[in-house]
Amino acid sequence: MKRPDRVAGRWVAMVLGAGLVPLAPGTAGSVISAGIFLLVRTGNGLPRLLLAPILLLGYWGCFEGRKAWGDDPSRVVIDEFAGCWVACLGAPVEWGVWGVLAALALFRVFDIFKPWPVSRFDSMDSSLGILLDDVAAGFLSVLVMVLVDNAVAIA
Repeated sequence: MKRPDRVAGRWVAMVLGAGLVPLAPGTAGSVISAGIFLLVRTGNGLPRLLLAPILLLGYWGCFEGRKAWGDDPSRVVIDEFAGCWVACLGAPVEWGVWGVLAALALFRVFDIFKPWPVSRFDSMDSSLGILLDDVAAGFLSVLVMVLVDNAVAIA
């Protein structure tokens, strides 16, 4: 009999089934993240408060997923969920829905092409590495959005 915590960890890893999408499961996990972000973004700080639990769940899901299915399996998408959440946190509020869509698009580009430092974390042989490469892609997305927002403000 499977332990309930391991089963739950695998469902967390797959973001309740998004990891089972046959084409682009990472994108599916990212879209779910951006969608939930839009639902809870009300100006009350809730998205920021949810970051720590998302990262903790992300590590747990990556750990259980790696244990069950090997190194960085495609069905583990909680890392994309967490990384996209980080990216969405950096979307300027005045950009509205377009900002969240920009965050999602930038995140997917950085996650797929893995520029430094994303590639550095991706090369780690651990559950933490699975999570951190996506978190780094999220931070790069934030950096780009902040630079664009500041450039537009200056112009």
